Amino acid sequence: MHDDQSLDLKFEHAFDIRINFDRRWDTGAIHDGGPNHGYTSIGENSLVSGPRLTGKLVDYSGADWPVMRTDGVVELNAHYMIEADDGALIYIRNLGYVHGKLERPGKEAIGSYFRCTPYFRAPDGPHEWLNRTVIVGVGQRRPQIGPDGEPDHSIFRYYAVL
Repeated sequence: MHDDQSLDLKFEHAFDIRINFDRRWDTGAIHDGGPNHGYTSIGENSLVSGPRLTGKLVDYSGADWPVMRTDGVVELNAHYMIEADDGALIYIRNLGYVHGKLERPGKEAIGSYFRCTPYFRAPDGPHEWLNRTVIVGVGQRRPQIGPDGEPDHSIFRYYAVL
């Protein structure tokens, strides 16, 4: 008899990241009929908060180079730096998918499925757990609504798989 409970996925909230954006560019298709490619750079004052990691993103430290596929799926490919509260610099590469349209009356439609799998390079010490832990994330795009609205940003909630 096998213990099927050992195959159950267990996870816990690790941290959140609020990413403020600087610019969004769409370079268009590289060849006829191909997907569009983009560039979204990280801006200032992006925060990291949570039970296992706190700090900020290093201003202008990276960007997302998304591919907007012809089937409506956006492939995320982001690279940037986290500066933990203790000063440690942590590299993150975040891959994921955004698709489906969440229609919002009077507002820009955004992807309703927004999931990602980040990979980290953290120095030895209190953050090295990131180098050996599977992390999954759920994202939400929050575009600026109106001239007085909050700036364009996304929220990511990351979970450590136990």
